[in-house]
Amino acid sequence: METTYQMKGYTLHLIPTKKFKTMTVSLRLQNTLTKETTTMRTLLTFVLIAATKKLSSTKKLAMYLDDNYGARLSSHIGTKGQSQIINVNSSFVNERYLPQNDSLLINQIQLLSDLFYDPFIHNNAFDEKIVEQKKKELKERLQVNKDDKFSYSLDKLFEYMGHDDVLGISSTGYEEDIEIITAKDLYQYLLKCINEDEKHLYVVGDIDESIVNVFQRYLQFPENQIEYSSSYIFQSKKKDKVEMIEKQDITQSKLNIGYQINCDFLSKQHYAMTVFNAIFGGFSQSRLFKVVREENSLCYYVSSSYDAFNGIMIVNAGIDSKDYDKALKLISEQLQDIQNGHLEDSEIQITKGLLENALKKTNDDAGSMIALSYNRDITHKKETNDEYIQKILNVSKEEIIQVSQQIQLDTIFFLTGKEFNGNN
Repeated sequence: METTYQMKGYTLHLIPTKKFKTMTVSLRLQNTLTKETTTMRTLLTFVLIAATKKLSSTKKLAMYLDDNYGARLSSHIGTKGQSQIINVNSSFVNERYLPQNDSLLINQIQLLSDLFYDPFIHNNAFDEKIVEQKKKELKERLQVNKDDKFSYSLDKLFEYMGHDDVLGISSTGYEEDIEIITAKDLYQYLLKCINEDEKHLYVVGDIDESIVNVFQRYLQFPENQIEYSSSYIFQSKKKDKVEMIEKQDITQSKLNIGYQINCDFLSKQHYAMTVFNAIFGGFSQSRLFKVVREENSLCYYVSSSYDAFNGIMIVNAGIDSKDYDKALKLISEQLQDIQNGHLEDSEIQITKGLLENALKKTNDDAGSMIALSYNRDITHKKETNDEYIQKILNVSKEEIIQVSQQIQLDTIFFLTGKEFNGNN
């Protein structure tokens, strides 16, 4: 059972479990997702965990972690609807399972504090060599995403679908903005994050409330009452649906379809939408997988996903370019079939069972446990996993049909080969 403590400048969440011999600590810093700051925040996640004043190189930091029984330190950037999240994670052996008390928890919390309050800086700027190296790594990461045609085509869908909207802002930044960020700019932005970001810190492992004292002593942030919006319902500013086709030198075409759904994480229909998406394209037993892929052999892969924080649904499919129109037609027919009320009770029950099993499996992974808790905490949605599962199981056939009828096609992005000659 999760317990929450209001600390100085952040909220501490303890999630006790005896399933792991490790402890996982995850600090999440939330602020508004904007085009002006997305690259800065992404670069900061690279530079932040590269060094501290005491451990003034990546090599020294790595050696320190090795000396602490192979502790791990990582960071990454993510988004939750209208917010961008910096995640700093540490995992290490629970000292209860060591032959002697080596104060690993204190070491890791002190390290976490040093990352923010005692970083490796010169003249109020991050170390130039580290910043330049991390700029290079970020450019390489963005290039890898561009070369990955699945990721590239999905990003392009969001760009066209979310034009002039937060949905269209890149969650990992823009290559053209990297070079203009200076080491001093980046350090000043860190100070801004320390003062202004909303912060939640999670601890998962065999723990009790006595560790609260450790956090009180070793980790504090400035008091901050700012809350940032996350979940929202995307509403297109476009008058008509958009169909964009881009040709590249590729063999497998990528079909991406975005839908408005008038539903998000906080909507009463959230649970019905979750079940609908699972029936439509969320599992290998789904309509899209069976009809489009297996019965018609049109797709290399096909699935749908419900983005509960942006209030949209996405369909992704890998197809041959010649099958573009047929794939669109079959996907549309399956949606219309459910909208017209053609749902088998057995289909609903099987899907609910799959969802229940998937949700229960989250208790076997510390990261998944934190992710679910964080979603609820930043939206102030008071709900346990068991309560969530029960609401899923209680969804009626009528509710599934009703939520499906709210779904409207918004944008199609098709990445295809140069031989494609348009709609056949």
